[in-house]
Amino acid sequence: GRALRFAADPQKADREVVLEAVRQHGGALVYAADPLMADPLLSPEAVAVNPFAVQGSTCLVCSVFELIAVEGTFRFRVAVGFGGNEFAGDLPHSSTLGDLGRCILASALDQKQCFYLILPSREIPVSAFDVEQPLADFV
Repeated sequence: GRALRFAADPQKADREVVLEAVRQHGGALVYAADPLMADPLLSPEAVAVNPFAVQGSTCLVCSVFELIAVEGTFRFRVAVGFGGNEFAGDLPHSSTLGDLGRCILASALDQKQCFYLILPSREIPVSAFDVEQPLADFV
């Protein structure tokens, strides 16, 4: 977190590095490069509710294997980790990827950590900066 103060300029300008620093200590944002200080997704409040891991983190992987629109909602099923545990739920049609992530975090992961989220037909996890993307874009 606070080590960002002593980081080289390229690291202070890297959104993922700054996001992780702010996750560790909300005050670290003051050491980020000027353009990133105004990034709304890097504010301590936004980082505190962003459930998604950044590339290179050691985090659990959750794979959405069903995401369908049903009567004004999205129904989803998720494999949590590689142990075979599953979680299912529904979200309003206006939901974002962040809403899905927070639902999984609260219900299946006991709010313990950030995680990688892999969506159907995708090979790589969603970015921590896609948190505000509408879920409808991925159905």
